[in-house]
Amino acid sequence: MNDALPTPFRRVVVTGVECSGKTTLSKNLANHLGWAWIPEHARTHPDVLADQVSESTFEELHESQSNAAAMAKSEYPGVICDTGDLVLRIWSEAKLDFSWHPVTPPDPRVDFHILCPALSSWEEDPLRTLPRFEDRLMLEQKYREHLQHRHYLVAEGDTPEARLEHVLNQWPW
Repeated sequence: MNDALPTPFRRVVVTGVECSGKTTLSKNLANHLGWAWIPEHARTHPDVLADQVSESTFEELHESQSNAAAMAKSEYPGVICDTGDLVLRIWSEAKLDFSWHPVTPPDPRVDFHILCPALSSWEEDPLRTLPRFEDRLMLEQKYREHLQHRHYLVAEGDTPEARLEHVLNQWPW
């Protein structure tokens, strides 16, 4: 008879300013752990692509990312999300001058955040608006302030490999 308790499902969100390596780190981490990877849904949302973002857009993005994470529960021990509600909140403050908060809490809940610090290099992208490194550093400070009361770590390193190694060495489970 096996008395071992099942390992609880984990949801980890990779967060940070635009062009900070969130997608690369989240994909690499999910692959390394054998967990599900949830891409950033804003990249394909019609409101975002049309630059017609409204308060309801943020709620739709929250729901779609939560639903994708919940679907992974039956197949994987955890999920790595490329962004989450913190990005949506800070984006709403910058884009619409209000602080969005989800109507319903994330389900499954977020167990851990990984902050990707701003990179000095810049890659052009139609959805990116902060080419100046100094502007991204100022915005990064908001992420750090919001994360103070959550379980998180900073993905240190200048390369994707160094960041992944650092995160794995600090991995809480």
